[in-house]
Amino acid sequence: MSSILGTETFSGPLYGAQAFFRALNDSGGLNGHPVKVIPCDDSGDGGDNQTCVHQLIDQDHVVALVATTALDYAGAPYVSAKGVPDIGGQPIGSAYDQYPHLYQIYGSSEPRNGKAVGWNGVEYQTTEVYRYFKQKLGLHNAAVVSYNQADSAGYAAQLVQGLQAEGYHVLNETVDFALPNFAAVAAGMKAAGTQLLMDAMDTSGNVALCQSMAAAGVQVTAKVTNVQNWTAQAGSDYSGAPGCLNALWVTADSRSYEDVRYPAVAAFRAAMRRYYPDREPLLSQWELEGWAAAQWFTDAAVSCGAQVDRACLDHFMQRPQLYDAHQLLIPTDFVPLPPPTGPQHACLNVARWQNGGWVTQVPDMDTNCFEVPALPYRP
Repeated sequence: MSSILGTETFSGPLYGAQAFFRALNDSGGLNGHPVKVIPCDDSGDGGDNQTCVHQLIDQDHVVALVATTALDYAGAPYVSAKGVPDIGGQPIGSAYDQYPHLYQIYGSSEPRNGKAVGWNGVEYQTTEVYRYFKQKLGLHNAAVVSYNQADSAGYAAQLVQGLQAEGYHVLNETVDFALPNFAAVAAGMKAAGTQLLMDAMDTSGNVALCQSMAAAGVQVTAKVTNVQNWTAQAGSDYSGAPGCLNALWVTADSRSYEDVRYPAVAAFRAAMRRYYPDREPLLSQWELEGWAAAQWFTDAAVSCGAQVDRACLDHFMQRPQLYDAHQLLIPTDFVPLPPPTGPQHACLNVARWQNGGWVTQVPDMDTNCFEVPALPYRP
């Protein structure tokens, strides 16, 4: 809630999960019992994260963690060692790719044996995002701009790898985190004829880049951001950069928080209006995914009957049946598989900022699918 990156950066899933549990309790609770939610603010700090983990497990004796959003998940080894299910967390770092009992919101086929990340230190990305924009918009020139900071640079390397695998010509630019020279980047994009701009920075950095692009006369066909930046604030964030705002796209593995034609999305929006009415202009996709995490926990708990314990929740999370949080997520599971080889079947949701909101661009995320390669990388 109070990280150095601001109070809104990582708090979305908390609000979504709490809205779900408040609605659940108001409707009679879980098997007739209220769900007690105990939040803990780790300030985005590893030491404070460990303090939170020990407080929640050793003192509060929580049955599970839900919708965890940890910038530095230093307490993950302890959570795993204690067998506490962490359900529907956001995979900001690599903890959800390494430890058992940790279940990120998008599912995983990794062994997660507590040793190396992924498959013996190797992870894989699929290229459906890049394939979509190549086929949908006919794009072939892309740019990736990142900070000279480890997380930003690492993510940028994945973007470049995926784009090149799909046949894009890629301009890869790195700027200084403290003193970024976005004017030089914009000039490079103009010379390269960039059509597609991928997001590897925070919102403020992207807005500053977009302003430099406008000054240099650079207009991209699509500026693609990530699920963390899928928020109702995009209009105000990019108000000074209308060129980028009009070309702003986003992709995810979850249903858009604006798609109220789906009952689960409509229930989420109604609960947010009821319990957090002041957050209407701050709504985000991460809030919807926090709601989905709470739904996942609740369905697992219902399967346990009268005795809701960690072992039973774990059993539900490890079952082979695909789960979609009542049509909020692309169906997924946590069944370990060997490292991927050959083409992979991968689906995604796509939205675009239009007329003051996010408009879904595909008929159904569950059928917007591609056969794409799985590319190995070391995080």
